[in-house]
Amino acid sequence: MKKIQLSLAATLGAVLLLNGCSNSNNPDINEAPSTPVVPFAPDATDLADTDAHYDYPNALAAAIEPSLLNVKITYIPTLITAPDPTNGYYITDPVSGNNVCQPYDNTLTYPITLTRADVDRDTDKTDVCEPEIKVNFQADGYPVTAAYNAKLRLRGSSTRLASQKSYRVKLRSTSPCSASTVSCWRNDEITLQFNKHPYDLTRVRNKLAFDLMRDIPYLNSLRTQLTHITYNDGTADSDFGLFTHVEKIGKEYLQNRGYDATSNIYKATEFSFNSDEKLILNSDGTPGDHFEDILEIENTSGDHSAIIAMVEAINNDNADFDATFNKYFNRNNYLAWLATNILMGNWDTRTQNFALYQPAGGERFYILPWDYDSALGYEDQPDVLAESHTYDYTLLGAANWWDSQLHRRFLQQPGNVQLLIAAVEDLRSKYLTAANIRSKMDKYKPLVESIITQNPDLTNLPTYSGSASSKAMQWDAEYNRLTGTIETNYQRFIAGLQKPMPFWLSACTSGGKMMLDWGWPVPFDIQGGMLTYTVKVATTPDFLPGTLIYDLATPTAATSTQFGEPIASTYYMQVNAKKSSGKTTHSFDYVDSGTQRYFGVMSFIPTPCL
Repeated sequence: MKKIQLSLAATLGAVLLLNGCSNSNNPDINEAPSTPVVPFAPDATDLADTDAHYDYPNALAAAIEPSLLNVKITYIPTLITAPDPTNGYYITDPVSGNNVCQPYDNTLTYPITLTRADVDRDTDKTDVCEPEIKVNFQADGYPVTAAYNAKLRLRGSSTRLASQKSYRVKLRSTSPCSASTVSCWRNDEITLQFNKHPYDLTRVRNKLAFDLMRDIPYLNSLRTQLTHITYNDGTADSDFGLFTHVEKIGKEYLQNRGYDATSNIYKATEFSFNSDEKLILNSDGTPGDHFEDILEIENTSGDHSAIIAMVEAINNDNADFDATFNKYFNRNNYLAWLATNILMGNWDTRTQNFALYQPAGGERFYILPWDYDSALGYEDQPDVLAESHTYDYTLLGAANWWDSQLHRRFLQQPGNVQLLIAAVEDLRSKYLTAANIRSKMDKYKPLVESIITQNPDLTNLPTYSGSASSKAMQWDAEYNRLTGTIETNYQRFIAGLQKPMPFWLSACTSGGKMMLDWGWPVPFDIQGGMLTYTVKVATTPDFLPGTLIYDLATPTAATSTQFGEPIASTYYMQVNAKKSSGKTTHSFDYVDSGTQRYFGVMSFIPTPCL
C-alpha cells in the first residue's frame, strides 16, 4: 500500500509542479511519475455515440449551430368534465399562502376550465395535482396547423417556485414517429422540454455544458436548442423570453441513437448508490411504492432486478470492488462523467442531475448527464456569493462525492485516483479549453443578448441590484466569466486532493457519557498520510469563547471520544481532521442559524444511543 500511495503523491506532485505549486512538507509529492497514466482505453463495452446525432434531421440542420428556435404556443380551452381522484386543482391556504392540492371530487360543479394560471400553480411535483392544458404548438420547421396538437404542463423541481416557469410540451404524436398521424418534432421527438433556468444569470450554462459534452468521448450528451417562446392566451401574444430546449431521456432518446427501446433508463432524484429502504421491488418484481422517490423510471424493460443487485453489490464491503465495478459499469464512461463534472463544477450531482442507462438484456449501467444550470461557476455567481452560505468551498472537488459508496470505493482502489487525475487532465487539455468555451459563447451571444436584456427576462435576472442598465451589465460580466470557470474548478480539484476526505459526525448518550463519533466514512487521506483530530462541543454554532463545554484541543488519532453527559439542551459539535502537512478538512455536516450557515458543524440534543 505504501508504494501505491507514493505513486499517487508523485502523480499529484507532477501536476502541482506544472501549475506552479509545491509541497515542501512532502518531498515525495514533487517526484515525477515513472510512467504516464493513460485514462481512457477503448473497450468492447463502450457506449456508441456519434456527434452527427445532435444535428436535427431536417432542412434546419443546414444552418450552422447554434441557432435560435422560434416557438409560438396558443392556449386552447381545456375543460375538466367529471370527478378525477388521480388529479386535482389548487387552492390557496389562508394561513401559509401556499398552494394546496385538492382532488377533483363530487363536491365540485363541472365542467371546470383550466388555464395556464392553473398550470403555473403546480409548485409541488410530488402531489396528485398535475394541471395540463391543451395548446396549439407552432415552431420553425414544424407543420402549420391551428388545431389542438399538444399539451402543456409545468416541469422542473425547485425551479417551480421561481416566477418564470419551465414547461413541458407533449405533442399528440405517437411512437414510433414514422407511423404517427401527428408530426413528431424534427421527425423523432414527442416530448419537448423548455427550460427557463431562472437561477442562472447567464441563462446559457445548460446549453454550453451539453454542447461541450458533444465532443467528450464515452459520455453521451443531449440535443439542445436555444428557444424564444411567444405565448398566446387566446386573446393576445405575450413574449415569454429565452428558454433552452433539452432532449428528453426516454424512449425516443433510445430510438434516435439506435439503442434497444425496451432498455431501462432511471433518472436520479435522491440516489447516491448507497443502500436505501425505499429502493425495493414488490414480490411480483414491480417497483415499490417509494422506488421513484429515489429513481424516476424514464423508460422500462419491466425488469428492475439489476439496479437492486448493483446497489447491493456496491454496498457489500466484503465483495471485491474491482470485480463489482467491472460487472456493473464501464470504466471509460464513469471516468468521463466524473472528470467532466469535476471540471464543469456540477456539484449538485451527489444524488440527482444524472441518469442511468441499462441496455436491455444486460446488467451494466452507463451514467448519463442531466441538468447543468448550476454548473460552470454558479457558486461564484454574484447573487449566490452574496448569500455566503450556499456552498462549502472546502469540499468542492473529489470530496463532493465522497459520501457515495460507488465514488468513495472507486477512489480508494489502488491507481484509481491517478486515473481520475489523468482523465481530468485529458479533458481539460483537449475538450474543455477556454478557447473552445469562448468560441461557443461568441456564437450564442448574438442570439440571446437582445432577448435576455429586455423584459420579461431582464426584470427576472438574479442580480444584486435592480436598475435595467445595471442588470444588463451584470449579465454581461457573468456571461464573460464562464470562460475561466473550468480552470477554477481544476485548481479546486487539485487543491482538494491534498486534504483529508470528509466524514459525518454523530453523538448519543450511554451510561452517563456523551459519546461522540466521526468514523463514517472512515476518515481517509488520498495520499496515505496519518490523520489526527481536534474536537469541540459548544452551546452556540460559532464556538466563541465561553460557549465551549468540551474541547479536545490535543490532537488524537482516534475517531471517537466521550465526556460526561451534559444537561438536556441543544449543542453543536465540530471535528477537524489534520494531516502532517497541516492540510485540514471538516465533516459534511452543517447548521443554519438565521442567515448564517456553519459548515462542518452538527447540532444535537443528547439522546440515548440505539
